[in-house]
Amino acid sequence: MSDIQKYIKLRSVVAYFLDQNDKSIGDEDKAWLIALRAYTDIGFNVAFEPLTVRLPVSGNQTVTPPSDYITWTKIGILNASGEISTLKINNALTKLKDSNPNRQNYLSPDTPDQDFGNLALSPYFLNYFFGNWYSPLYGLGNGLIQYGQCTVDETNGVIVLGPQYPFNDLMLEYISSPEKNDDYQILTCYQEAVIAFLEWKFKLGTETAYYNRVLEGRRKDDPIRLQVINDAVRSQHGYKLKA
Repeated sequence: MSDIQKYIKLRSVVAYFLDQNDKSIGDEDKAWLIALRAYTDIGFNVAFEPLTVRLPVSGNQTVTPPSDYITWTKIGILNASGEISTLKINNALTKLKDSNPNRQNYLSPDTPDQDFGNLALSPYFLNYFFGNWYSPLYGLGNGLIQYGQCTVDETNGVIVLGPQYPFNDLMLEYISSPEKNDDYQILTCYQEAVIAFLEWKFKLGTETAYYNRVLEGRRKDDPIRLQVINDAVRSQHGYKLKA
């Protein structure tokens, strides 16, 4: 197997920096902490890869993200095709008492939902279905298929679900926080950017050099693949009427 892998241990990158700049082992701990800051900065800009987990829904219709959670990228349920069908983000959902186990007791409604009568019989064609025929209803959305609604309370660290959410679990795709341990790995294409960050903070390099390395790493991380381009071109062409 090749010595060059997609991932490299962050500790190895720190060792590269110490070696090439003639630093002693006494600088290792400081370099470790700065390297974590470097990859956090790089990650928020370009390089973090989301993790996916299945989480249980608590009795108060909320979900608690993992302890290493930074921010979410996708919230939904798993369908039969192995895809995450996303929930609708509804920031009108209340966050009242969302960290309280008895939250549901505080959510008695003050007004009923708007009733659209027969429209409820066909949620998939809300904008076209009226009784026994289809008709455009101006001002109403076309009714995308949704499996529930949610909002995210970043302050209290919970995902709040709508009261009608019917499932026991939730799929969460999220960005995780780097941790200082011997096993933490980063994408190899960003190792030079981390080293440049270390050199900048140790006053051995410049901020400009660091950002140049980040851009180089970004190009390596997302290479141009002819197959992807060909697939995109083919999907845009077909036998059809032209205006």
